[in-house]
Amino acid sequence: MTKSNHYTLLGFILIAFICRLSLESLGIDWSYTWSYLSLLTIVSVYYNMYSQRHNSDETFDFVMDFKGAAQGGAYFAFGTGILTYVFYKLIHPHFLEVFVEERRYEIMESLTANNESQETIDAAIENFGAMAELIYVPGNWSIITTAFLTFLSLFYALIFAGITKFFPKFVNK
Repeated sequence: MTKSNHYTLLGFILIAFICRLSLESLGIDWSYTWSYLSLLTIVSVYYNMYSQRHNSDETFDFVMDFKGAAQGGAYFAFGTGILTYVFYKLIHPHFLEVFVEERRYEIMESLTANNESQETIDAAIENFGAMAELIYVPGNWSIITTAFLTFLSLFYALIFAGITKFFPKFVNK
């Protein structure tokens, strides 16, 4: 991986960070986060495979294409995981708490509307609270983000490597 590839992947990570800040400041639903992260993962995976082929005179096979593409996606996933931790720990530390409280309220309203007993409602809220304490903390959320984007980049790397095996003009000069 060349130095320019590192800068380009840092640019993709910066774009992801700017998108997250934009979504938060505009009050757009946070579930759209996965959409732009998936798009940036696709672009980083393809870019790294394309760049690897253009910066080398070697002949490439399926494994080399897969490795090059997955490497770019893994760098992007790791950088995005770090920025996710920084975002939820320092920039917007109360977001996950607000999300958990909103979800807890939705669960309570849903169970109340279905005429569930107070014991059932309390048990559901307690179960959700235990799960939320495990998942919705900045460190664990960044690990989940990194793992998801890494597996997503491996999937896209497999697809792009398969495409280049059968259609080499997909990335050739």
